[in-house]
Amino acid sequence: MELSFDGDFVRQAVAILLSANQLIAYWLAGNKNNLGWLLGVLGGVPWAVFIIVWDVWGLAPLVIGLQFIYIRNLMRWWRESRSAEPVLDPPVVAPAKVGAPSAT
Repeated sequence: MELSFDGDFVRQAVAILLSANQLIAYWLAGNKNNLGWLLGVLGGVPWAVFIIVWDVWGLAPLVIGLQFIYIRNLMRWWRESRSAEPVLDPPVVAPAKVGAPSAT
């Protein structure tokens, strides 16, 4: 088996590196680290170059959609981290039991 560093090898290597970047971005974002969303946004640029250079237009809708998600979440999380009061869900109150008293 001969290892050949032709265009296909480079294309596969670049795709693996770009995919690793996206996985790291999601991992960081899942840990509530804003760097994850920023890394995802910046990772869109090499993906766009990849799509254009290697004519892989089927990935374009995915990359565009991910950029909207990355930018939205980066802005949202940044705003929440800057706000004086954290955004909290309202407390859940159990309904009161209404009925006749029981004989015990």
